[in-house]
Amino acid sequence: MNRENWFKRLAKRAIVASLLVALVGTGFGVKEQANAAERQPIKLVFVHGSKQMTLNGKTQQMTTPLPVVKGVTMIPVRTLANSVGASVYNDSKGTHIDTYFNKVTLNAKMRGANRNGSYLVMPNEALTINGTMHVPLSAVKLLWNAGYVYNAQLKQITITIQPDPNVPPVAKFNAPVQVKLGEPVQFEDLSYDPDGKIIKTEWTGRKSAYFEPGVYTVTQSVYDNDGTWSPKIAKDITVTDEVMYTPYEYYMRYGNPGDKFGVDAKLMNTFEDVPTFETKGYTTLYMSNAPERFFGEGLLYEDVLDGPSRLFIHHRNGSPDRMKLAVVVTNMQSYPIKLTLGNRGLAGPSVSAMQFGSAAITRYLIGSQPRELFIEPGTSAVLLPELEKIIMNPDEGFSGLLDVNMDGPLTFSTMSLREAQDALSSVFNLEQLEKVGNRGRFLDTDQYIEVNGTIGLKEGKLRLGSRGTSMVGVDALTGETTFNGGEYGAVTTIKLKDVAYGTRIILNPRAGIFQGAVSVNGNVVSVPTGGHVNLGEGVLIYTQKKPEDGQATAKPPEVTITYSSPGASSLPILFVFFPGSDFE
Repeated sequence: MNRENWFKRLAKRAIVASLLVALVGTGFGVKEQANAAERQPIKLVFVHGSKQMTLNGKTQQMTTPLPVVKGVTMIPVRTLANSVGASVYNDSKGTHIDTYFNKVTLNAKMRGANRNGSYLVMPNEALTINGTMHVPLSAVKLLWNAGYVYNAQLKQITITIQPDPNVPPVAKFNAPVQVKLGEPVQFEDLSYDPDGKIIKTEWTGRKSAYFEPGVYTVTQSVYDNDGTWSPKIAKDITVTDEVMYTPYEYYMRYGNPGDKFGVDAKLMNTFEDVPTFETKGYTTLYMSNAPERFFGEGLLYEDVLDGPSRLFIHHRNGSPDRMKLAVVVTNMQSYPIKLTLGNRGLAGPSVSAMQFGSAAITRYLIGSQPRELFIEPGTSAVLLPELEKIIMNPDEGFSGLLDVNMDGPLTFSTMSLREAQDALSSVFNLEQLEKVGNRGRFLDTDQYIEVNGTIGLKEGKLRLGSRGTSMVGVDALTGETTFNGGEYGAVTTIKLKDVAYGTRIILNPRAGIFQGAVSVNGNVVSVPTGGHVNLGEGVLIYTQKKPEDGQATAKPPEVTITYSSPGASSLPILFVFFPGSDFE
């Protein structure tokens, strides 16, 4: 470390006071799990003279209090039916209240009832009151697997209905027996759950089209809301060697955003560049990427930011120890400063740099709830407590992209630390690690591109992801000029003002493998949906479709694409535009 920076860090250590502010936020990487609902007894509580009732502890409002006829309390059948999920209908035989296992038929002004084919006699007759069928309270024991308790002091009636046993769901689907190569395959899902609902479906072997001849086995299994899987069913589809569509022809006609397929990369590179109008944004980029692979504890990068900024952090643990990254923010001013975190994407740990680089971009584009942090004079704060929970084993890495904005200058310090090391106590005691690669502060990095001409009348392209040496910055730790050739951490917004109906837009990498994401009109598209894409492949990201109701406007809607280069991917990339007439 040069002498000037060393004294600066000594001064910072003296300024930092004992008051430490820590930002508390949500956890990172928590997976949502859908837990199946257990079948529990159903409890209904009524009070004589009150319109209120409770169903499993939740208060509901009835139209009228429970009616009492000749000293007999009458219970509305529809209330019981709704509580157990039974269907209620009328026909010439009477009023039916049916679940899968319990089927009851009643008739007004009759004591006789039918339950699952057996004739029963109720203590009192059923009655239609205010247009609704009612049964005497004591009949619930006969007609349902239920019991009741009456509390005379509280005038309270509690009915407990035992649940029916769960019926497994049924997997069922239709599929063609034989198709051609590249022929769209239609699957008709006919699965059902007799006494609940299907919440998950698993397939194997299912594809929207097949591009190799042979026999393909497709299986299906479904899972219901009571936690039961259906038996797996299977059907065979024979794919002949007759060609309907090549992969390129098929996906450009029927593909979904994120689908990848082979393309003629040399041909696309000959397409004309679309005319653009470009402006720069005012976001300052803080890039911590050198050394990308660190071999111990130390300062990775440090700089002062003020105003709209973005942090790009991309590192790998090259040491034999379990390590973590930390970002500490220090207020060296004499007044408090408010810091706001905006969109952020954190990903890792993983041994695959493409995986965590891509995941960080995807999560950034999805968006985040803002957080605010107030930093008092002479204090430091941990910017991202959740980052310190991401422990990297040897050879694992991390990537992060996050927007920050502050109403005063703050010092940002990115560090590599051992698992148990405290970030705040370490921030001004660490040696600077040797720079290997790119890092620095880059001004006005974001780019806004407008394309005003009509897109989709002919083939065209737009190149992104590399400005050569034009993205110039300064390494604040050495004072040297630095370059960000891959535009990592920069965000480009492309506004296509006039995109003809039918236009297909694909992404094609130009220098090697690529794995990332883009946002198209606010929808995040993985590029590609699975794995990575290379020079000889393209990924469909958008099709300008006509409205299904046929109400196409004279000028189709604008298309906005948001792009940022994912860490570890090869760059540059092309956005390529194809006329819809090519695929009619």
